[in-house]
Amino acid sequence: MQPDAERVERRRIAVARWAKVPAADVGVVVSPYRVCPLGAHVDHQHGPVLGVGIDLGTILTFVPAPDATVHLESAGFAGEVRFELSDAAAGGRGWERYARGAAAVLADRLPPRPRGIRGSIEGDLPGGGLSSSASVLVAYLLALADANGLELSPEDLVALARRAENEFVGVQSGVLDPASVVGARRGRLLEIDTRETRWRALELGAGARDVRLLVVFCGRARTLSSTPFNLRVAECRSAAARIADRAGLAPVDALGDLPETLLEERLEELPQAERGRARHFLGERRRVRRGVAAWQHGDLVEFGRLMFDSCRSSIENYETGSHEQLELQRILADTPGVLGSRFSGAGYGGCNVALVAAERAGAVRERVLAEYREALPKPAADARAFLVESADGARVL
Repeated sequence: MQPDAERVERRRIAVARWAKVPAADVGVVVSPYRVCPLGAHVDHQHGPVLGVGIDLGTILTFVPAPDATVHLESAGFAGEVRFELSDAAAGGRGWERYARGAAAVLADRLPPRPRGIRGSIEGDLPGGGLSSSASVLVAYLLALADANGLELSPEDLVALARRAENEFVGVQSGVLDPASVVGARRGRLLEIDTRETRWRALELGAGARDVRLLVVFCGRARTLSSTPFNLRVAECRSAAARIADRAGLAPVDALGDLPETLLEERLEELPQAERGRARHFLGERRRVRRGVAAWQHGDLVEFGRLMFDSCRSSIENYETGSHEQLELQRILADTPGVLGSRFSGAGYGGCNVALVAAERAGAVRERVLAEYREALPKPAADARAFLVESADGARVL
């Protein structure tokens, strides 16, 4: 993110007044949202994924507390959050879970006399699909680490954010989201090895056409913990365990722990639901490899085609897609100037993301919104569309 300087200053001044400190003492964390052009539903199975940080995200303005109290307000949600660091793991509801989760997973790294924070959190687009949860978790981790003089490596941040998401938010996600939030580099595509939790930032190949990213919020918000997301993860793991058992292998935790040839050979032996999940994983892993090659060769037409294929597999094999997102995907696929599109996030509501020819980007945005409003006027009343830029990863300013 490259947040507007005036916006940041307003947030600093507001927290300074609230905390009764000089504005210069107020720290600022910027933490981007992300889109995943390829690699849907495979990070929790140790599959390769691609991520891009975008210039929408979270801003957390904060000051270290004089004691171990965390006291927060939100620009987007009602009420305040207040708890002691020693009591962080006790639970909480709504947006409080994220602050408590971040504090709880950091507990064993804090000094004997830890300091909490007083702060204000602000996000650009609630609703789901852009990994706002990972963005805010990373922001809290960075602020608490800063307040306590801790040095966290990028890999530490990713592991801690994932643990908080799994254990305290209740979503059995992989490392795609926090790795994209932490490792993002402006103008680059992040190729993420989710088994080893490492990544590399890829330059776009020479001669590529000029494109923009279009993010469209369908008007239907969702919280992943209340969707079939965790069920799909369990089906993937069950498929992996079944194949390993029948092949006489040691137990495995994920489809990505199996040799690709074995997965392909045993695919048809699986029950129908597990077969679909495994088929999607196998295809998506190959699409990511092809997507990396297309990106590095500057072939964004091929890259976009792979995005369409990814979404089709998410619908047919992984069985995701809310009514609203399915309609948006149909409109995007039929719109001239859209090179590729897919669900952003799990596909149970939230956003779709599209790769759009730059010279048509504005017209595409207006046409997609107009056609969506005509097709589904009720959810479209809350729909929004953004042409976004890539951004750097989370950091303390």
